Amino acid sequence: MITRRFALSLVAGSAFVQMAKAEPLETLSGTVTYRERMALPAGAVLTVQLEDISRADAPAITLAESRQDILRPGPIAYTLRHPALKSGFRYALRAEIRVGDTLLFTTEGFHGPDQPNILVHRVSAPAASSPYGTWSVQALDGKPLEPTARKPVLTLNQNGRVSGFGGCNRLMGHAVIKGNTIRFAPMAMTRMACIGSGMVIESHFVKNLEDVRSWSIGQRGELTLNSQSGIAMIVLTSSNIDSQKL
Repeated sequence: MITRRFALSLVAGSAFVQMAKAEPLETLSGTVTYRERMALPAGAVLTVQLEDISRADAPAITLAESRQDILRPGPIAYTLRHPALKSGFRYALRAEIRVGDTLLFTTEGFHGPDQPNILVHRVSAPAASSPYGTWSVQALDGKPLEPTARKPVLTLNQNGRVSGFGGCNRLMGHAVIKGNTIRFAPMAMTRMACIGSGMVIESHFVKNLEDVRSWSIGQRGELTLNSQSGIAMIVLTSSNIDSQKL
C-alpha cells in the first residue's frame, strides 16, 4: 500500500525532474536609438521583441518582450530573456516607441539577434496646413525646453477659442487669425502654484503669446509663432496624443 508520505515524495521528485529538464533562458542586451534630436512626450514607452520568423506561412512567434517607460533621451538600453536559439531557425528583433495607441517610432528592415543595437525611424504624420488643433511647445525664443520639463500645450479652435496648459496652470482665451496673422487676447488662467521649472516656463510662454503676430508651418509640420519682426517666439509640434495630463 502506498503511504501518503511516499506519494508526496513521488510528486516532489517528478516536479524536480521537470524543473531539471526546463531549458535555461539566455540573455540578449542592446540599445534602441532614434536620430531626431527631440524630447519624447511624457508617457512614451519602448517595446522590444525577439520573434521567431522561421515560417513564412505563419505569424511570427514572440519569444521574449521588454517594455519600459522612456525617461530621458539618448540610447535606451534593453534586456531580453529568451529560450536558446536553434540552428536553422530565423529570428528577428523588432522595436517600437508609442504613446498610448499612437506609434511614434519603429524598426525598418531586418534586425537579427546579432544586431542588438537598433535604430528606429520616426513614423511620418500628415503635415499640418493650418494652426488649428492641439500643439505641444518645444522651444521658446529659439531655446528648446528641457526634456524633463512639463511642456505647455495650446489648442486653437476655428471659432477663435484658445485653451491649454501653461506649464503649471490651465489657460483659456481667444485669438484672431486672419491669413497668416494671429493675435492672442490676454489669457485667463487658474491660479495654482507649482514647484520646479513649471512657473518659469509658464510665465515665459504667456509673455511670448502676447508678442505673437504671425504663424507659419515648417517642412516637418511644426507650428512657429512669430513676433512682429518675424522672430520665432514659440515653436510647437502637433500633439494629437494626450501627452500631458492637464
